[in-house]
Amino acid sequence: MLLKFTAPDMLNTSLVDVATGSRAYDIVTVLLPNPTSTELLASSSKSVSSPVFASSSRLSSSFGKRPVSPPVEESDATSTERRQTKITDATGNVVAEVIWKGRRPDITIGDEKIGALTDLFGSSTVRFMPKILAIPTRFDTEYIWTATPDSLTLFDYDAEAVRGTFHQNAIRIATPYKSHKFNLTSSPNRGLRSPSKPLLTASDLPSAFSSSSSIGTPVPEPKVLKPKFIPTHLPGLGSNYLEFASHPLAQDVEIILSFLMMEILRRGRFSLTPYTFERPKLWQLKEARDLFWRRLRRNTV
Repeated sequence: MLLKFTAPDMLNTSLVDVATGSRAYDIVTVLLPNPTSTELLASSSKSVSSPVFASSSRLSSSFGKRPVSPPVEESDATSTERRQTKITDATGNVVAEVIWKGRRPDITIGDEKIGALTDLFGSSTVRFMPKILAIPTRFDTEYIWTATPDSLTLFDYDAEAVRGTFHQNAIRIATPYKSHKFNLTSSPNRGLRSPSKPLLTASDLPSAFSSSSSIGTPVPEPKVLKPKFIPTHLPGLGSNYLEFASHPLAQDVEIILSFLMMEILRRGRFSLTPYTFERPKLWQLKEARDLFWRRLRRNTV
């Protein structure tokens, strides 16, 4: 499945199925009214065990097991702002919901209450490597979310294949590749046979599909367009795409939501421009500025 984001704000956008051109999902995030004092006390009592998305990362790149989520910042821990992210399908049904308390997500997928961020993945701790963040999925131990400063993928270690990719700020083009099919109706005597001989035996199969056979000849099939993505490396130039293969043990919306959460984690882990709920255009400009200075430092060192 290939989905295109219609807006740069990944928590306020529609996802369009590129194959059909129809809207597959809508993602909307709204600010909720301030909680009452009773709700505030109840939520603060759970703040110790609930993971947080930090607005900036101070994680070490050394080896060792660390919590999935970045460390808590004081502004996040004391924030009383609550937001609600809803994902609806093409029929308008709510298929996933996230309640944000500050930057703490409380996740529900369908009728299943997932809970905190760590419950969405297959492990509450991950082994950090200098340039890779790898977190297993909860639905398949061989499926690993793999994030680097420049990429986010879902990798199947059993098949050694990429099952999902987040194409960010990319231009999509269609690359044709040749394919052939066989015309099985080219022979006018195709329906005639001897009563004592079957129409086609096992020994006839190799010759039946040869170019000189009377039963059929290969004819060119219309060219199939295979998508190719060219990253622009410039925020706002190009579009964002989410490409993934469905898994029998997980709903598509779970894979989509996990991609979104992993992208927020990736930004915090590698000190990239953090996602902010407010002013998405300003956030995009800040990302472009940070990217410029990061490349300038890299080229001058």
